[in-house]
Amino acid sequence: MRLTLKIALVCALGALLVCSLSPTVSADKPDWQKHIDWSIGNSTGPDQLDCPAQYAATEPHCATEGGRACLMGRAIDSAKHNNCQYAMRLTLITQCHNQGAQQALGAAGQSAVCDYLKTK
Repeated sequence: MRLTLKIALVCALGALLVCSLSPTVSADKPDWQKHIDWSIGNSTGPDQLDCPAQYAATEPHCATEGGRACLMGRAIDSAKHNNCQYAMRLTLITQCHNQGAQQALGAAGQSAVCDYLKTK
């Protein structure tokens, strides 16, 4: 009986060790992707825009039709049409209030941002 209990304990500990050493199935996203996801889901009104002049210069209707979420819809559409420069520009506008986010997006690069937007 004691031997069976020891074997069961060793097997359970071994399984626990294997599970803890296995790579995580769903790795956490990089910050720049989190910033994009936040912007996609952040519908704002005209009174909540941090840089209205940039909206006016790019997608003026977005100032009154969802703010950041609207710009990101246009950014996604632009990315899917391989207009990655414009997609990046719009994405950066949605983070005009957050210099750290803009830096993270810039460090990721236009190509990575565009590729990510194409998955949306």
